[in-house]
Amino acid sequence: MKITLTLLLLLILSACSKVDDETLLAAHLAHQKGAIIVDVRTPVEFKAKHIKGAINLPLQELHNTYVRLTKGKEIIVYCRSGNRSATASNLLRKEGYIVYDVATQGDWERDISKQIK
Repeated sequence: MKITLTLLLLLILSACSKVDDETLLAAHLAHQKGAIIVDVRTPVEFKAKHIKGAINLPLQELHNTYVRLTKGKEIIVYCRSGNRSATASNLLRKEGYIVYDVATQGDWERDISKQIK
């Protein structure tokens, strides 16, 4: 019984997104115009699976490496759960970057075709 409830809770929570369709749509449009996709997970997580074309700048190293990012270029960030991407997007915004936080790879890959008009 506990296992069933736990699995149900995990299913419900995994279906909830931290990013709304408008933000996701704006990020996809920015990507079409050349925005950089940054995965802020660890290199091991990145190697296991990542968004095609993304670069890996782990959050724990981001404060030392964000200078590698081109100023004036829009940035899309994501991680596993949305927590590290939120921290990264706040740091990058403070440094003057335009940032779209799409939370997770699953959110990035979510179907938003109904939103495009």
